[in-house]
Amino acid sequence: MKKAIAASVIVLTIAPLFAQKPPGEREAETLQLEQYQRTRDVDNPAENERRRQAEWLQSDLVRKANKFAMLWAQFSAQANAGHTFDIKLAKKLEKAFSDLQKAEGWPGK
Repeated sequence: MKKAIAASVIVLTIAPLFAQKPPGEREAETLQLEQYQRTRDVDNPAENERRRQAEWLQSDLVRKANKFAMLWAQFSAQANAGHTFDIKLAKKLEKAFSDLQKAEGWPGK
């Protein structure tokens, strides 16, 4: 409850400042606020471990999605430019999609 009150006070204190600043500064302040909220619970190792695990799972999903997107762009560009079908690239694309589907955080998993 104390954490919720502290977060509310911080948000209510910083909120009026957002209306006076350009979007870039607002994003920077939002990121700083999120970083503060993540780091203020240093005394709770279980919460820190849970947060690190969740961040790792999210970054793993993003990495796999980026790999798939890169291969898809390469495959479609090659198919459109040369009107050819690269079997090796198609197999890499299939594997990347399979890895993406197996990742934690994939919908329906």
